Amino acid sequence: MRDTLHTKPKTIVLAGNPNVGKSVFFHYLSTVYVDVSNYPGTTVEITSANLNENLVIKDTPGIYGVSSFNDEEKVARDVILYADDILNIVSAISLERDLFLTKQLIDMGKPIIVALNQMDEAKSIGLEINIEKLSSLLGVPVIPTIAITGEGMEEIKKAIFESHKAKTGNIDPVLKNTLTELLSCVSNQAEALLLLEGDLVIAERHKIEPRNQRSEIYSQRRKEVNEIIEATITSKTSKERFLTKVSNFLIEPFWGTIIALFIGFIFLYQFLGVIVGNDLINITEKKIMNVYYEPSIREATGLYFPTEIVLINNSKKKDKKTTYSFPKGFLAEKQKYKELKQLLKQNPNIQKKYYFSPSDYIETSTSSVRAGFKPTPTTLPNNLVSAIGTILSGEYGILTLTVTYLFGLLLPLVIAFYAALAVLEDSGYLPRLAVLVDGLLSRIGMNGRAIIPLILGLGCVTMATVTTRLLSTKREKIIAITILGFAIPCSAQLGVIQSLLAKNGGIQGWLIWLSVIALVLVITGYVMNKFLPGKATPLLIDLPPLRIPRLKNIYHKAKTKVFFFMSEAIGAFFLAAFIVAVLQVTGLLSQIIQFTEPMTQNLLHLPKEVSISFILGMVRRDFGAFGLTEIPLTSAQVTVSSVVLTLFVPCIATVAVIAKEQSWKVAVGIWFSSMILAISIGGILARILGA
Repeated sequence: MRDTLHTKPKTIVLAGNPNVGKSVFFHYLSTVYVDVSNYPGTTVEITSANLNENLVIKDTPGIYGVSSFNDEEKVARDVILYADDILNIVSAISLERDLFLTKQLIDMGKPIIVALNQMDEAKSIGLEINIEKLSSLLGVPVIPTIAITGEGMEEIKKAIFESHKAKTGNIDPVLKNTLTELLSCVSNQAEALLLLEGDLVIAERHKIEPRNQRSEIYSQRRKEVNEIIEATITSKTSKERFLTKVSNFLIEPFWGTIIALFIGFIFLYQFLGVIVGNDLINITEKKIMNVYYEPSIREATGLYFPTEIVLINNSKKKDKKTTYSFPKGFLAEKQKYKELKQLLKQNPNIQKKYYFSPSDYIETSTSSVRAGFKPTPTTLPNNLVSAIGTILSGEYGILTLTVTYLFGLLLPLVIAFYAALAVLEDSGYLPRLAVLVDGLLSRIGMNGRAIIPLILGLGCVTMATVTTRLLSTKREKIIAITILGFAIPCSAQLGVIQSLLAKNGGIQGWLIWLSVIALVLVITGYVMNKFLPGKATPLLIDLPPLRIPRLKNIYHKAKTKVFFFMSEAIGAFFLAAFIVAVLQVTGLLSQIIQFTEPMTQNLLHLPKEVSISFILGMVRRDFGAFGLTEIPLTSAQVTVSSVVLTLFVPCIATVAVIAKEQSWKVAVGIWFSSMILAISIGGILARILGA
């Protein structure tokens, strides 16, 4: 019984190049408990799951070969070395590339099952693959699949549970003899192959000299792969050749840059700024939340809490204001409340504003434009009950402003952003953008691969900071994290800023904003590249085929990211609103506004109420941007405030992640330097534009 309990479960390892669908296979197979953990000594995550008590499946990072060039390859190497069986996922549309890893795994002597994925795309471009011959030449089972639709996945699952299905494959006899001779020096054939290829880690592990035969082995392996391709693939159509030409066009320096700028304009300004940030938000926020939701919540609050309603009649030449006071709530004076409702029903053009405590009047006096006048002294009690009414439904109420921002502004913008990003991702454009900008990014200390976390930062800077793990060196990671903290706005903040610029800044303001942010990004990278030791590593990235984005893929990708973003944002938004509401009822908010007045008015030439946005931005960048929507600004002021808020300090969550990925010293340094940078550039820009 004891031996049974301590029997080591069999390990199945998923291995493959990037963008072949490994994650789809893992999620399909891992229907039981899933564990995600950092591999010891690295920031690379390894995902594993128990399929049953005797079988464990592990996912590995996407790699092009088993070696020790970066953290991903080191982790994949160690996991693969001690795997019992390998499920090797290859793409049917890039067999020339993917079979190089397959042949290396076979040479390592590992039992393998090959999943030939993306068969539908291969068929769509006219590729005909002789699967039986491919299996015969490799010496391992090859199972055709379409992972996104589930086709072939049941066969994969059965093959995994039937251990005899996996085969060790066909190895070149000369190489086989050489590997056999090395088995006395190492633990197994896999280590013998890596030692022969000159892997220093394996050599050091066994305290022996590496055999530097990588070039000869790689050349022979490439020759074998080419022969297999020639024997198994029969045709390439004009459609594939056309897509290849389009792909080359997209990475051509001049036209590729023009297309990238055009996509940026359509994506940021036209789609996020005009269509969503202006047209759609006018419906969700102005016509739904402001007209129906917020008044109903404030009216419900007024039933039980002290309330004053100020009526503003704009039908006369001079606004007429009338105040109705309910010190104990509407229910305490039902007749008076009934008369008020009758009056409003007869005069639908009369505007009304709710006040729940004296602090609401204080706040209104600091932002007279919101009410259109400076109200007379209030008879509302200044106690805990009235303060709670303000916290719930006041100017920054957690049931009014917060919910409006979350669902009237944030949700439409986040959905739009991630849907557009999913289109770019599913089409295969993002890796081509990485190739296009490689020359520029290499000049500021990174390679083109860094464009991925920078673009993901437009969704969520916090999560993008985590994805800097895919960069090869610590130096590149620090440069990318600093740029993310300085110059990359998250999706909701980006959407609000695009909306503000589209409505008030115009195309000129948008171009100024874009130019300043791009300039800060380049200068930041240039300075860090100059002073940090080391240099950028060469770009090695997969170029998946161009394809028409699938609606189903876009839906699932956007849905997952929107759900994650909103689940993270909701708690932070309510916390930020609660803090600001408490500051308001205690009188601290007006003091903070007065304290920051020299900076906002004298230095940045902005209304002093903008300081509230800076305070909120320290908690959540996107929440800070929303504060600008409540303040009337000139075109120049919109441009200045948009630049300052984009460059302003990273939110609390991002600071915490930076500290985890690097150190608190780096996190605090980025936080303070970004604040100084934002205010300094804002002050200069304000004087140039005459804000």
